[in-house]
Amino acid sequence: MHLGRSIRHDDRGFTMIEVLIAAVVLVIGVLAVLSLFLRASASTVVNRQREGATALAREITEGARSVPFDKLVGVTALNARLQQMPGLEDGSGGGGGTYTIVRRGASFTVATSVCTVDDPNDGGGVRPSDVTFCSDSTPAGTADSNPEDYRRVGATVSWRPAGGPTRTTQQSIIINNPGTGAGVKSVVPRGWSAPYEITSTDPTLTLLFETSKVPNVMSWSVDGSPQSATPTQQAGDTTGLLWQVDWPIATLDDGPYLVTADAFDTSGASGPSRTEAITLNRYRARKPTGFAGGRTGSGTVDLEWMPNTERDIIGYEVERTDASGTLSLGTVCSLAQQKLDTSCTDLSLLSGLSLYYRVRAYDSAPTTHAPRAGDWSDPLLVVSTNRPPYAVPSLTQNSSGSGSSAVVTLTWSRPSPEDPDSGDSIAFFRIYRDGTAVANRYDRWYGTGSTLTWKDTRTGGTRHTYYVSAVDTHYGESALTGPVTGP
Repeated sequence: MHLGRSIRHDDRGFTMIEVLIAAVVLVIGVLAVLSLFLRASASTVVNRQREGATALAREITEGARSVPFDKLVGVTALNARLQQMPGLEDGSGGGGGTYTIVRRGASFTVATSVCTVDDPNDGGGVRPSDVTFCSDSTPAGTADSNPEDYRRVGATVSWRPAGGPTRTTQQSIIINNPGTGAGVKSVVPRGWSAPYEITSTDPTLTLLFETSKVPNVMSWSVDGSPQSATPTQQAGDTTGLLWQVDWPIATLDDGPYLVTADAFDTSGASGPSRTEAITLNRYRARKPTGFAGGRTGSGTVDLEWMPNTERDIIGYEVERTDASGTLSLGTVCSLAQQKLDTSCTDLSLLSGLSLYYRVRAYDSAPTTHAPRAGDWSDPLLVVSTNRPPYAVPSLTQNSSGSGSSAVVTLTWSRPSPEDPDSGDSIAFFRIYRDGTAVANRYDRWYGTGSTLTWKDTRTGGTRHTYYVSAVDTHYGESALTGPVTGP
């Protein structure tokens, strides 16, 4: 009797207090895991922003090389030149020594510096009053007739990650004085005034060069690429200082170009070169190509397209439309949201419907520089009956190297069969890093064969979590396989 009573007492189950304690333990565990994911994601964002800031600082200092030596006399003049270069435009309207550039979704503050160094190897010289010399330059004197031996240009790029302190990276570069040989004083497109924005559809653009001394020969380049056409002396010029060349622009995309001219004397010596930013802005943006998309396993619609080759594209816009592609049924991704991204996700979850989409690019209108819409793409049909492919059946990782040189190799198997729909197959595989959201799509792989491998050579010495999915020809995406973590 006593044993029976004990058994019945034990069968009564858990008490409310025991259930509450178990729930609290479970919640604490879940919160700890979420905290780890958030920290990993924040670390990834900071690393990407640091890479972007370093690349930007290097781009700024390298861009300073194209500025004529005699024009590198202060940050205001330097910034004005830099902001004419593709990708270095000021996004804040600020002046002085700082301005703002937005890249990778982060806002970077750029501060530049310019000073002149008087090399002690040839003694000090009398310093011009309008030139700022570096603090570590040799003392002034009278031994050197030309104390401006070289310029030191610096770029400090600052940014502030969300919820974190301000971070900074710096780059500097030395630019030698090119000497007193024949130099180029000006590069001017005939018939146009600065800032040079060419709207004419003529197949060629005549460039006029003025030199400081009579050159023996001249050369010129576009974006650093030497041009084959040889400049000739302008008709009627008796000084020998005026030259010209025809630049064929009929097949060039619209956008900014950097034109550089050099002059050489009979001994092959050259003086300062001259670089001008010339923008071609003749046509509206062309319709985007490679527009494709389909439903994902979650019911959303993924859309993507090839980036336009024009250099002056400022963003894209995606609409849902009717079958003819002429009637808008609502904006899916606006110009303000899209910027230069070439993918868009429709989160409307319109299941059971065949949908049509179109995309167009925007550039800047001449003179006003207001956004100007280009031509719409042909309508894209996203079918309602497509089923996603089968998930990747296995995923492993192998790590090699250490620190910033660490490499992660992912290996997975191709599903067989590939897709439940007759005639459909896997078009490519997606690799996700540090999460499963659209923003975590890191790369894609078009490999063939039953076993596939992919390498991450940009780990930055940080541990990352990876997932892989299969995507079919209608952009249906399988369930994700993973995670695996490395290195």
